[in-house]
Amino acid sequence: MSRILTFLVVCAAALAVAAPASAGIRFFAYDPADDATRRVAGDLTFQFKQHLIFTTMLNIRSTEGEANADLKPTDEHVLGAGGLSRLIGSSAQERDLYTVLPDGQGADLIHAFCPGSNRAWMAFGRLVEGRPLRVRVLGDTPTGAARLCQTFEFNYRGEWKLPTSLGVPPRDLKVPHFPY
Repeated sequence: MSRILTFLVVCAAALAVAAPASAGIRFFAYDPADDATRRVAGDLTFQFKQHLIFTTMLNIRSTEGEANADLKPTDEHVLGAGGLSRLIGSSAQERDLYTVLPDGQGADLIHAFCPGSNRAWMAFGRLVEGRPLRVRVLGDTPTGAARLCQTFEFNYRGEWKLPTSLGVPPRDLKVPHFPY
């Protein structure tokens, strides 16, 4: 019995140390997979925090432009009775819901992705490296009810890698040799 208890304590300690260490910021870039997505959204990059068993979306950015908007995790009760199932169907895999924050360029993104809406939400499926992504954009109506505005289809393009250190990697330094 004491071996089992010791094993469980060691596992719990390892998970406690590994969980914060495994959380990291990642950037996945996607290309539009259809004409509607190309026309409305274009190429997008999604910034997210990768945890041990889930992700948290942080930001959406235009890959080729300067537009971006912050996202905030949201409970689906903000969509009213029936939540996501009423708007996108019970079999849809896009279940991670985020509010598009209207700060900065967020309001412009809301109006572009969901014309006529003052508030918008985005529902995501799992972000998996190398796989396509479907994003559902939902917005409010003048009466305050939620509606489905767009369904974007993206093809995975690649991951933007962050530097591994705060400085410049030594192999990238050009060190002058004396004499010049």
